Amino acid sequence: MSHPRDILKGLGASPLKALSQNFLTSPHWSQKLVDGFLSLGTFEEIWEIGPGLGALTEMLHSKTSKPIRLFEIDKKLSQYLREKFPETPLHEGDFLTQNWIEWVSSPRKVAILSNLPYHLSSPMIFRMAEHKEVLSHFLFTFQKEFADRLTAQPNTKNYGALTLITELHFSLKNLGTLPAGAFYPPPTVASQAILFIPKPVHPNEETIIAVIKAAFAHRRKKLASNLKERFPQNQWENKLSQLGLSPTIRAESLNFNQFETLAYKIK
Repeated sequence: MSHPRDILKGLGASPLKALSQNFLTSPHWSQKLVDGFLSLGTFEEIWEIGPGLGALTEMLHSKTSKPIRLFEIDKKLSQYLREKFPETPLHEGDFLTQNWIEWVSSPRKVAILSNLPYHLSSPMIFRMAEHKEVLSHFLFTFQKEFADRLTAQPNTKNYGALTLITELHFSLKNLGTLPAGAFYPPPTVASQAILFIPKPVHPNEETIIAVIKAAFAHRRKKLASNLKERFPQNQWENKLSQLGLSPTIRAESLNFNQFETLAYKIK
């Protein structure tokens, strides 16, 4: 594959900052991401969001016979991809605004791959969580700082509501850190590739999420104080003591299982 700089020049285009366009140029990382992605799950179709100039698309076609569907927001890139992969369906527009669930229904499963624009990291994870029943798994590449929040441990600065809500919905597998030089133009930070494997829907999901969000509403406040604001009818100091936790403990000290237990104790 030609260098993205040369392809874009031929298209009369350039990387768009508004779309956070950074094109993967490393054959090593293209192969590592695709191999890791294809090694998991049972699925009928592959979706690639934001394929750009098709570095991963080309690798996918060389390694699997599974049908592939592309989603690209950039019109010039969409035209290029249609010419390069004429047999591959392509949907032009913003993936987050499309009713993509209409293209798949349980028990069919899709696997999704994307080198995400960094500003879409949280919205994309939450959209995947909404429809995880049709997902085998998905692989997203994030800004490393954001990825560190997903995989953080209790009592660290990166640990928070995002960490716990992600753990509620998915098991994670880290595929490695991509250096800035693996992309054109190189971003100002390193990137992290993470595989997400959906967990079954939790029977107390809504309450657990409500407890987590309330717990981290004011990070410097005690956990009991935060929970009282959202669930005032509960004696939170007593409930924490029953779990062997200090009444003055803060939210970042609890693991997911402890939040799960707290959610079952709400009146």
